[in-house]
Amino acid sequence: MLGSFNLTKQIDLKRLIFLLAFFSMVVSLGNSLYATFKVQKSLLINDTLESNRVYAAKLAEITELFLQSVITQLQFSAQQIGTNFSSASLRQNELYRLHRQTSSFNSVVVVDSTGKVLSSEPSTLNVKGFVVKEGQGAMPLTTQEVYISKPFISPAGNLIISVSYPITASDGGYLGFIAASIYLQGDNILNRLLGEHHYNDGSYLYVVDQNRQLIYHVDSSQVGNTIASNAVIEHVMSGYSGVMALRNSENREVLSGYAAVPVSGWGIVAQRSTDATLSQLNSTLLNVVKSTLPITVIMLMLILLLGSKIAKPLWQLAVGVKAMDRYAKSDVQAINAWYFEAEHLKQAIVSGTELVGKTIQEYDLDRQKDPLTQLLNRRGMLAKIEHCKDSGVPFSMIALDIDHFKRINDHFGHDVGDHVIRSIAELMLIGAREEDIICRTGGEEFSIFLPDVNLNQAYSIAERLRLQVHHHTFMPVEQVNISLGVAHWPSSASELSQVIKQADKALYKAKHTGRNKTEVDDIDGFSRTPKAS
Repeated sequence: MLGSFNLTKQIDLKRLIFLLAFFSMVVSLGNSLYATFKVQKSLLINDTLESNRVYAAKLAEITELFLQSVITQLQFSAQQIGTNFSSASLRQNELYRLHRQTSSFNSVVVVDSTGKVLSSEPSTLNVKGFVVKEGQGAMPLTTQEVYISKPFISPAGNLIISVSYPITASDGGYLGFIAASIYLQGDNILNRLLGEHHYNDGSYLYVVDQNRQLIYHVDSSQVGNTIASNAVIEHVMSGYSGVMALRNSENREVLSGYAAVPVSGWGIVAQRSTDATLSQLNSTLLNVVKSTLPITVIMLMLILLLGSKIAKPLWQLAVGVKAMDRYAKSDVQAINAWYFEAEHLKQAIVSGTELVGKTIQEYDLDRQKDPLTQLLNRRGMLAKIEHCKDSGVPFSMIALDIDHFKRINDHFGHDVGDHVIRSIAELMLIGAREEDIICRTGGEEFSIFLPDVNLNQAYSIAERLRLQVHHHTFMPVEQVNISLGVAHWPSSASELSQVIKQADKALYKAKHTGRNKTEVDDIDGFSRTPKAS
C-alpha cells in the first residue's frame, strides 16, 4: 500500500527547517562569540602589555630625570661647601638651604674623607659625629665619584637609598662627600612620582635595584624584599625594556611592561593580572549576546513562519500519498503548491498516481488473461461470472476440451499443439457475441460464459462450435475434435462453484461416452436436438 510508511515516527519538514535554522544560528552565534572572544582577548592582552610598557618607560624616564636633578643639586652644594670645607656654618647653612628648597630627599649629610659625619639636616637626625666605616654608606669614600647606593639601613634606623656627590678642594683634593638620603618608606618626591598611579584598572608597579631588591612597591611591607626568580626582572636588569606575560611569585598570571633606569641601574615594572584584564571581556560578550538576542528571536520566528508556509504543501502532498486509497486526484490537485518544487512534485504525484493506477489495471488484466490465446483465464472468468451473478442475470456455461490433445503434442510437437489451441480460440471468438466471455481454463480446456442464454440455446451454440471445429482443417494435423459440457445458472445450481462443476461433469460425460459430442447437465425442460457430425 502506498501509505504504509509511518509519518508520525519521522520529523516533519517544518520542524526540520526550524531546527536546521536554529542550529545554524546557534553555531554562527557561537562562532562569532568565540571569534570575538579570541580577537578581543588578544587585543586586551596586547593593549595591556603595551600600556604597561609605555607607563613603565615613562616612569623610568621621570625617575631618571629625578635622579639627575638630585645629582645636579648635590653638585652645586658640593661646590659651595668645597670653597670652605672647614666652615661648619657654611656646611650647615648649605644643607639647610638644600633640604628646605626641595622635597626630593628626606635628609642630607656631609661626610669627610675619614667617614665622619660633619653636618646633617634636619638637625633632629642625630647622626653628627657618627663615623661611616663600611657598607653602602662608606662606598662613596671608596669610589670618590657620584654614587647611588643600594638600599641599606641608615644610622638613624631608616631603610634608605643614598645619592652622593664628591666634595673636592680648589686644588682637586678629595675632602669627602655630600649625600642625600631618600627614605624608601617615607614621604618624598620619588615615592610620590611612583605612587601617583593614574590607572584604576587593577594594575600596579614596583621598582627593583641592581640586586633585585624592591625599593618601591604599592605594598610598603614588600620594600626591601629580594625577588629571586623572575624573567621580567632578569630582562630589566640587563638594561632592556619590553613586555612579557608570565606567572609571578604568587603563581598568578600577570601582564608586565618594564623599563630600565640607566643612571641607577634600577628597573621599573608595571603589571596587571591577566584575570583583571580579561574580566571586562565577559561583560563585553554578555552585552553582545543581549544586543543580538532580540534579532535572533525575531529571525527564528520568521523562519518558523516561513518554514510552516514552505512545508504546508509538501505535508499535504505527503498526507495525500500516505492516504492515497482515500485521497482523490482532485484532492491532490487542490493543494496550493505555491513554489516551483512543490508544484512539480504535485504534478509528479498526480501523474505517478495515474500511471500506477493504469499499470495496476494492466497488471490486473494480464493476471486474468491467458498469455497464449489472450483469452481470460480461470481467474478472469470467475470475476466475470461473479459480476453477472451479483447483477442477477442468468447465464449458461459451456465447458470444452480438445479430444486426444496429448497425441497431437506427442506426434506433431508442442508448437503444433499451441497452434491448434490458438485456432480453436479464434473460432470461438468469431461466433461469439460482444457480451460473451471465452476463457482458457487449462492446457486444452476452455469455458464459454453466455449471459442471458438458456440451456437449449447454449446447447445449440455448443453444437455449432463443435461442428465448426470438426470441419476445420488444422495444418498439419488436419482434423481435430472437441467435447463439450453445458450447464445453466440458476437452473443447474444456486452456487457458482456448483454450476462450474455441473458443466465439467457434463463434459466428463461427453469424453467418456465417445468424445466429439455435447452433453448437458440433466435438468428438467431441456430438449436435445439430434447431433450432426
